[in-house]
Amino acid sequence: MSDNDEAAVKQEEKAMTGQTGDLAAVAERLRQLERRHARLRLAGAAALLLAAAGLVMAQALPTGRTVEAEAFVLDYFRRSADHRLLFGGRVSYSGIDARDTGRATAARMRRVFPQLADVRLDYVWGGYVDISMNRAPDFGRIGGNLYYLQGFSGHGIAMAGMAGRLAAEAIAGQSGRFDLYGRLRHRAFPGGRLLRTPALVLGMLWYRLRDLL
Repeated sequence: MSDNDEAAVKQEEKAMTGQTGDLAAVAERLRQLERRHARLRLAGAAALLLAAAGLVMAQALPTGRTVEAEAFVLDYFRRSADHRLLFGGRVSYSGIDARDTGRATAARMRRVFPQLADVRLDYVWGGYVDISMNRAPDFGRIGGNLYYLQGFSGHGIAMAGMAGRLAAEAIAGQSGRFDLYGRLRHRAFPGGRLLRTPALVLGMLWYRLRDLL
């Protein structure tokens, strides 16, 4: 974060905490501060999941546990309760789905499980996740009484409940566990407003190439 960005955030904090009588003004300050803070430390990634038609996957996944590939841009899959294969892993970092991420995910699934080449896909769904530079969650305080929890980097289902509990503990005066996460160092994504997304796309392309070697 540059000195100018830090100064701007501090100015927003001061203005926000000074608004005590006008709830609408406070809410607007919160939105402005959130946008500024998120832009500095977070990037968006579109993640896709798909579910293959009902199959008995006992031979491919006998334990029913989630499996993750050993790669930076990884595949992950598991068997559902009704014996569908849930498969994910392809991600778009540009915000543009020019390559049809759903189709790319299906092609990847069939490379990993060639026996599913003729199996239909019952469901394909996805959405954006917020990622931090180091892929660790970003928890902290702004102005002493505003708590933020962001940057779950695709692990929100596992961590969001715990994060809410830690924030509640901190608000109630027991901040030890919350502060452990607050001490993690986070950097802004490089490139500024115009180049941060192209820089992220190029960086992830480099790691994809390393995975292929």
